[in-house]
Amino acid sequence: MAKKLTVFDVEDARAEGQDEGNWLITLGDMMSLLLTFFVMLFAITSPTDDKYLGMLRQIGDALGGKSLVDRQGTPLENTQKNIEKFLEDNNLVRQVQLTSDSRGIVMFAEGDMFFEPGSADLKNDVKKMLKHIAKILKETSYKVVVEGHTDDVAIKSAKFPSNWELSSARAAAVVRYFVDEEKLEPRRFSAIGYAQFKPRYALIPENRPKNRRVEIIIMREKI
Repeated sequence: MAKKLTVFDVEDARAEGQDEGNWLITLGDMMSLLLTFFVMLFAITSPTDDKYLGMLRQIGDALGGKSLVDRQGTPLENTQKNIEKFLEDNNLVRQVQLTSDSRGIVMFAEGDMFFEPGSADLKNDVKKMLKHIAKILKETSYKVVVEGHTDDVAIKSAKFPSNWELSSARAAAVVRYFVDEEKLEPRRFSAIGYAQFKPRYALIPENRPKNRRVEIIIMREKI
């Protein structure tokens, strides 16, 4: 014959169920403590503030969007926003591409915006743009790498025996402008020429103006 449950039996069963679920609270507390511990370790070893704050934001997103830091942005993010605003205000969004990758902020212009074909002399119009970029860079201490790229048409002249010399001269011309005319710290800059061997687009005739470019990378690393 089945035993009839009393009020006390029901209350005891409920109490047991509550006790069995208490371990979840303990586990949650332990995970929070572990998370805090790893954040502390990263804070000690992180080489830059940007990486540290970026990591905190990633953790906040993983926790459902809970903010671990304020949402004002890192200095590098603010630098990118300032460049974006300048490009938008001057209707340069279609001419100048702005993106970011693991290195930092990447800015490049398609076609012959910087130089005439076969030349390494900066155009006057692009100098006006670089002047505004220099003003933004002066507010930071990030390292800057300037890359020169050509299309896949070989050049051979007394001044530029190959695309290696042309791409390197173009990168150096941009660096010289920042250093000589805008008086930015020379130690911040590096100039690299890749000739035609690091294209952004497929090596077909239609893409030659796009691959013939200068890229300015504002690195995450500071001097």
